[in-house]
Amino acid sequence: MSTSTRLGRQLEAPAPTWNKSAAVVVVGGGAAGLSAALPLAAARIPVVLVCRSTLLDTATARSTSRGIGWRNPPTSEQLASAGDGLADPTAAGRLIEQAPELLDWLDALAHQISSVEQDPRQPLGMTMQRTLASVARVQELLPAGTLAIDTHSRAVDVLTDEDGHVAGLRVSRGDGTIGDYRAGTVVLATGGAARLWTHTTAPALANGDGLAMALRAGAALRDLEFVSFAPTALNAPPEERLPGEAAAEMGPTLRQAGAELVDAAGSTIVPLDESQHLPDHELAIRLADWMAAYPGATAFLDARGIGDQAWQLAPHVVMAQACREHGINPARQVIPVRPAAQAFVGGIAINEVGATTVPGLYAAGEVASSGANGASGPADGLLIDALVGGTAVGRHLAQAELPEAADSTDRALRGFLPTDALAGVRTSADEALGLRREHEKLRTTSDFLARLPHEEDFGEDELTGTNLQAVAAALAQAAIARPESRGWHRRIDHAGASDKWAKHVVVSLADDGTLQVTTAALDKPVTTR
Repeated sequence: MSTSTRLGRQLEAPAPTWNKSAAVVVVGGGAAGLSAALPLAAARIPVVLVCRSTLLDTATARSTSRGIGWRNPPTSEQLASAGDGLADPTAAGRLIEQAPELLDWLDALAHQISSVEQDPRQPLGMTMQRTLASVARVQELLPAGTLAIDTHSRAVDVLTDEDGHVAGLRVSRGDGTIGDYRAGTVVLATGGAARLWTHTTAPALANGDGLAMALRAGAALRDLEFVSFAPTALNAPPEERLPGEAAAEMGPTLRQAGAELVDAAGSTIVPLDESQHLPDHELAIRLADWMAAYPGATAFLDARGIGDQAWQLAPHVVMAQACREHGINPARQVIPVRPAAQAFVGGIAINEVGATTVPGLYAAGEVASSGANGASGPADGLLIDALVGGTAVGRHLAQAELPEAADSTDRALRGFLPTDALAGVRTSADEALGLRREHEKLRTTSDFLARLPHEEDFGEDELTGTNLQAVAAALAQAAIARPESRGWHRRIDHAGASDKWAKHVVVSLADDGTLQVTTAALDKPVTTR
């Protein structure tokens, strides 16, 4: 008999030592958070931007996407096909309509900030991050400015009042203090939780903070079972890796240039013409199947034939640098690769303006599920979704009548996961929540996660483990509930997709902290209580 996972509705953090007020608190300093905060600042609405690190140390800044396809975006039919039957046509239509306009706006901003011509080979994420961060810093310094940027601070919990409405945000600052921002509106733009897996391309901050906070606050998570993996991430020898180091993505441009997937003997794993044209989720699953069929074997990208000069040009020069840092000369040696967790496709259920099922709580970017990407979506769709989604939230709130914050009330409190338990959480994710899923392993993992203790006091590592365990538990339940293979969700015991599962899987917490799993029709709107 399986064990019901029970999570705290709120974490038992130390009492706050400071208290400040704002109309809106935005959590996350990447594309989604900045594009949500800037319209509010322009409207002279008091807004605080809480950022885990600095404004230039975000997942957006690390994105390798160049976003070229969104200057002339795909058709709605192409997005629907990429979403594998779960894409919301209305949400996808907003991406198609707004992406070119917002990218042109960013270009104009970049030219205003600097007269230096932008390198078209520069990844879109870095250009986007630098531009938005520069504008935010200017807004912060204006004499009558209403934007405050709180860097090196980590959100702990969304606070709610006795009616379940947002009442603020509890924050742990870099100086060790705990405090509360009182606000009737909170926007989560915290990114994903790909640090749940051992092999990941995600930055160190992708610890599931936003997903876990939303879940504890009472928000519904939608389609959490869909997680994208970089098909060919650098699989450096263990002795060449630093603890917790993110794997560099050996991107599709290498395959387009002629790099082949081979085994140690040089035999082809996936024919070149297939690896060049397969969607990322299909190629990643093909490689995962090969690794399962040959335990202990290593896959390689043989890019020795693309020419020395190609390694000196963008975007290959960045990949070459990553290889050399791990003792590999890609012009002379084959590159060890494997799939690595990259980003969440599902997330907090939101409507067209980013509202969640909790009154006053909004979300944008990777932490959110707008429905535009369905079960898979285009490889660079998440970055564009962050820009479009964040802007939609900011513009909506800038024109809305914002609620005053009521007094917060404690929900069902619980302690933190011991730091030594995190390794077990990650091992369980590697074994059961990766690209090959099966009912018994999912059930065993769910039971394991349900039995983990939560008796530790607050600490940064304890908070990370607690949040990742919550995300893993919700993901396991969502994966169990979808007995089919679709997009990034692969059930080896349920091959193929079923028309009757062309619907959302929704996970939420009951008042007692028990995980609840339901389904929802694709056209069912997200509504607050």
